[in-house]
Amino acid sequence: MDYLSLKKHVGELTDMLADRPLVVRAIGCSGRSFALQLKRKGGGWSSLVINLDNPDQGLRVAETASELDKNSSLVRAANRLLTDSRLISVELAGSEASKRFDRVVKLHFVAIDSFFGNRNDYYLLCEFTGRIADVFLCDAEYKILDRLSRTSNNMIGSAYRLPESMPVIDPCKASIQELATIFSAPPAEWKNRIGALSPTLYATLLARINIAGREHAGEEFARLLADVVADKQAYVYHAAGKVLAISGYRLDHLDKAECQTFSSVNDALNWAYENMVAVKRLNERKKQCVDKIAREIRQKERLLADQHALLGKYSDSEHYRHHGDLLIANLYQIKPGSRSVELDDWQTAQRICIEIDPSRTPAASAQRFFNLYKKAQRGIAEVEKRIKVLSEDLAWLREQLWLAENAENEADLLMDLEAPELASPGRGSGRDKSGGRSGRRRPDFKPVLDIDGCRYYAGRNARQNDALTFQMARRGDYWFHANDVPGAHVILRKAEGEISETDLFRGAVLAAWFSFARESSKVPVDYADVAHVKRIPGGGPGRVSYSHQKTLLVDPAAAKPLFANCSSGESNV
Repeated sequence: MDYLSLKKHVGELTDMLADRPLVVRAIGCSGRSFALQLKRKGGGWSSLVINLDNPDQGLRVAETASELDKNSSLVRAANRLLTDSRLISVELAGSEASKRFDRVVKLHFVAIDSFFGNRNDYYLLCEFTGRIADVFLCDAEYKILDRLSRTSNNMIGSAYRLPESMPVIDPCKASIQELATIFSAPPAEWKNRIGALSPTLYATLLARINIAGREHAGEEFARLLADVVADKQAYVYHAAGKVLAISGYRLDHLDKAECQTFSSVNDALNWAYENMVAVKRLNERKKQCVDKIAREIRQKERLLADQHALLGKYSDSEHYRHHGDLLIANLYQIKPGSRSVELDDWQTAQRICIEIDPSRTPAASAQRFFNLYKKAQRGIAEVEKRIKVLSEDLAWLREQLWLAENAENEADLLMDLEAPELASPGRGSGRDKSGGRSGRRRPDFKPVLDIDGCRYYAGRNARQNDALTFQMARRGDYWFHANDVPGAHVILRKAEGEISETDLFRGAVLAAWFSFARESSKVPVDYADVAHVKRIPGGGPGRVSYSHQKTLLVDPAAAKPLFANCSSGESNV
């Protein structure tokens, strides 16, 4: 977004946030973005999303923001310093009077200490400068406390400075003669002499000059600025599913592209994100995640095939012991220094030739065969353990692959496959709050179904399954999972009263619905008290063992009327 569109948007945000909303918390979002959850004066809620990624770079006020389970250091710092503060103002950081036309927005927060009543001022300085964009959290003296990216020259601990810029004239105050003098120079020099002349505005100006003629460049530029100020709408230009530009004024050079018109820049940003950016970003991230898991599966399958081949080799080891027995039984017939010996095999009633080491005694040769047999038996035990581990790893990875392929938003994707840091395999271990070093926080689960006093929750990736079962759930809740197929952990919680057979049946139906067997007509689902579900030590997130389970055979299609008849519905999944 260029300076003039950003200026228009800042004016909108000033009006939208005039009630000085309360900052409840900060959350990490996809890419280089985060959001501040705001409680409005009238009791409503909204999210102020700050995004550094193109093509929707900028600020926007939305009803909700999609939260990821991992927070950056800036988000953790914002939660520590800005929680319960008031957003006092939104303004451009530069001053046009000082001939500064910087795409930097300053958010001013005031936090009042609840115990001592001290006032603390903080600032978020958001540089929306394309690829080198960044966000800085500063104190009252503009000392940088933290930053979101690492692309700017401003460093943590130093005082914030606006980006370096060359002295330029104010285009809105320049006379026609001054503009004519500037436009008589080569076009490449224009942006260095006129403020706010972004590549977008420059392209639109050239489109007009190509029609009116170069000699009328000054008049056309003045007319263009007048049109920008008078334009009360915002526009999203796009083609082939790609956002070309989001602007607070009409762009003549993109008149052949598809265009959506909105009453505000904020509405344009929200539409572009929800209908184009988020969909494209989800598909890209989903492909990355699926490809990564598929590569891991192929690697595990190769290892498993190697172990099966090794097991076949070790399993064919009985002949070692038999050869040793034959040698021991016929020691008197074997001449020292022989390279082979023919003996009667009592198993086949035929003569058998056994090769032996001429440097060894016959007894030593027999012992060598016994040692090879023992080694093979040890190898069988070890290889069977490896096969068991690899098979479990493959089952877990195939579950993650299915969950990734069916993810509905980026928060459902498991981009890293390493095991979480768990203190022990029991319940409650590995708890990681938002302020922890790893930056990973427990997701805020919403029930996928709320009926008859029962709330049903479902995880949508391994970490969500792990957090749902071992952090949110408590003794007395019921855990469900489709038997032997990839699927989500489902938790049933009932605040009051006994859990009925109907409640359990609904939980089993939901577990079958959120599984690979959704299209089957009959799916066995295991369920147990969550107290009987344990982490597998050293396993990946969401890998569990359980006991005291019972099994229900259900039809996943029975979930459809449940969603249709319940106000929670599937939209919360």
